Amino acid sequence: MDNSVVNLKSNSDSIPLYVHGCTDKGMIREHNDDYFGYFMPEDKAVNNNLGSMFAIADGVGGCAAGNVASAEAVNVLLQEYYFGQYTDKPQERFKKAFENTAIHLYDLSSSSNTAFQNMKCTLSAILVRYDKFYITHVGDSKIFLIRSNKMIQLTKDHSLVGKLVRLGLITAEDARVHPNKNIILKALGDRPIMPPDFYSGKIMAGDIFCLVTDGMLEHETTEELKESVIKDNSEKGLKQIIKKMNERGGYDNMTILTVKVNKIL
Repeated sequence: MDNSVVNLKSNSDSIPLYVHGCTDKGMIREHNDDYFGYFMPEDKAVNNNLGSMFAIADGVGGCAAGNVASAEAVNVLLQEYYFGQYTDKPQERFKKAFENTAIHLYDLSSSSNTAFQNMKCTLSAILVRYDKFYITHVGDSKIFLIRSNKMIQLTKDHSLVGKLVRLGLITAEDARVHPNKNIILKALGDRPIMPPDFYSGKIMAGDIFCLVTDGMLEHETTEELKESVIKDNSEKGLKQIIKKMNERGGYDNMTILTVKVNKIL
């Protein structure tokens, strides 16, 4: 998807989840290696049992077929979770679906097809069910939670600069301009067994989950992103955020997916 916006649900307080996604290749890259996907079951029983899932992926730069890797990762994860033969327990089902997605990406990246060899991608996904959320994550795409005018990052960056920040060797601002900021330490396609980070927590009405690829923070701080999303997370608002990033240079692919919780089912 390129220069596109998807309006998944209309803005209405009667709708539990208000969701928009936008992706763009930026001003420099020839192709868009980002991808996002989602599934919000219309069947009430399925929704009650399995919840709604939202996922975002970013093909690793310098590797083959990044666009294929990211699309495969998101679509296979959704398919495995909703249609795979797993336990009905959502958190265990989520983990197993992610594990099999990692195996699928590794099989493609190590195949004899030279077009796919060594392809890799990040993958971050959130499952929303009743008053709880579950996250699986590999790479340096990010999932934020905006609550009470504060934004916290729920995921850990599997990148060199992310590790340096956690060790206290550089600051978050240093990381934004670090010469090795694009080095990923963990990505799907690296190896067949790729245990993801797993997080869970409680949801409150008014929460906004914000999923972004690293290109979204190439030209703005997390504080600026928070203010923009709080101000307007509609289709128009996301378009404006992307437009602003392109006006500042648009050095990378950019993808943002927001999920606002209007009410708890």
